[in-house]
Amino acid sequence: MTDKHTTTRRTALTTIGAAAASVAGCLGNDTDDGDGTFRIGSPWNANRDPLDGGHTLRRVGITEALVGVDDTAEPVPELAAEWQRIDELSWRFTLRDGVRFHDGEPLEAGAVVDSLRRTAESNAFASVPIGTVEPDGESALRVTTREPFSPLPAHLSRNEAAVLAPASFEGGELLEPVSTGPFVFESLRPGSELRAVRNDDYYGPTPAIEAVRYEVVEDDQTRRIKLESGELEMARILPNGTVDPLESDPDIDVYTPEIPRIRFLTFDTESAPFADPRARRAVAYAVDRAAITDSILEGVDDPAVGPLSPELTDWAPDDLEGDTHDTERAAALLEAAGWVESDGGRSRNGDRLAVELLTFDARQLPLIAEVIQDQLGAVGIDVDVRVVEYGSMLDRVENDAFDAYLTSWGTLWYPDPDRLTEMFHSEAASLHHGYENDEVDALLEAARAIGDRTERRERYHDVQSKVVEDAPIVALTNYTNVIATAAGVEGYTPHPTEVKYGLENVEYSPE
Repeated sequence: MTDKHTTTRRTALTTIGAAAASVAGCLGNDTDDGDGTFRIGSPWNANRDPLDGGHTLRRVGITEALVGVDDTAEPVPELAAEWQRIDELSWRFTLRDGVRFHDGEPLEAGAVVDSLRRTAESNAFASVPIGTVEPDGESALRVTTREPFSPLPAHLSRNEAAVLAPASFEGGELLEPVSTGPFVFESLRPGSELRAVRNDDYYGPTPAIEAVRYEVVEDDQTRRIKLESGELEMARILPNGTVDPLESDPDIDVYTPEIPRIRFLTFDTESAPFADPRARRAVAYAVDRAAITDSILEGVDDPAVGPLSPELTDWAPDDLEGDTHDTERAAALLEAAGWVESDGGRSRNGDRLAVELLTFDARQLPLIAEVIQDQLGAVGIDVDVRVVEYGSMLDRVENDAFDAYLTSWGTLWYPDPDRLTEMFHSEAASLHHGYENDEVDALLEAARAIGDRTERRERYHDVQSKVVEDAPIVALTNYTNVIATAAGVEGYTPHPTEVKYGLENVEYSPE
């Protein structure tokens, strides 16, 4: 069986120090970065450890992994020049030639093995069945899994699997992330900013940008104002309502790529009323997704049917029942479940059909919850919307019975539909629906083991058809990132999974 892919601290950090010094004039205070610094504003915090929220390191271009992600959301070689599945449990990854860590040391199997072992032993990889990681000569490593696991390369593309050099650590403690990317870590102020400088010894094309400052700007309007005033060259995750006004500004370019993320309702399938699939399907028909996307989301996002979008990947079936808004069908399902009309609402055996909808303040979720409240009210379901802190919501749904919660998830944040296991498997799911379907479990388990893509795709299509029918969740909208740059920015292309910003390809000439 073969699956093969190929491509055409201290004292150890002197090279990094020299690189940083060469652009020191570009890294002044918060308001004067110099012409060579590219400034990015985003709401998300940055961290120095890939295992602890260090996704920004990868996005900026500091860290790299064995496996990358291409523009079609598929795994491709990055630090591994190729990989081969030797048998059901064994994989061989051959390292790319000519790569050096930021401290000047060559990329060799021993260092990669140490880094990957750290990843495999982390909580972030607890569900990835890696058994052993061993060198296979100086330029390759062998990874074995405890069970047949076809998604392994996709998981090794994750931010947590970024390869760090031995110089990153002292006494087992991570000091600075020393990796191989087109930019070198320069400094971090948690909650404020991350700075990086160009890696002049990068094995790929040398970036045109001399330095990067990633600024944490939580407020949406502040990011927009900073872009318009020339304090940022790129503003990310802007509100949908900014698209039209920004597009009318000749000094700003706007990008609206759809990414594999959905907003969705999750039901407690173990308690009334949503233990009954008819009640869950009634909600699916009562919700008018098009009204949500047109009113709240400014027509920028599209209605969703299933967890994966067929516009983004062929892992999604294109024949799922469409975005159907049918209040008569919703009412009929509620009637069949015993919820009859009563005093402007519905009741069953003297109990009123009233549910609590939990959500948190992000990605327009509270506004969407209010629209859902009205739409479900139209078919007799009383909805009490509760907006709480994200952590409080998770504590509640993890530990107590609930009715439903409204949230948003990336569905291909690593490039494989194994993410569906985390959504729907009765024992492995991270969603708190309590959903159990033996057939869905069997399909997900089989798909993990199968090497042939076509056979895997058939099983994942079946999974998505079944969960849309059973409705442990109701997908509401797909998701579009709104990104804006100064008009002089050239070479920027949004990445479908946001694994990187592609700054190594960007040029900026202030106009």
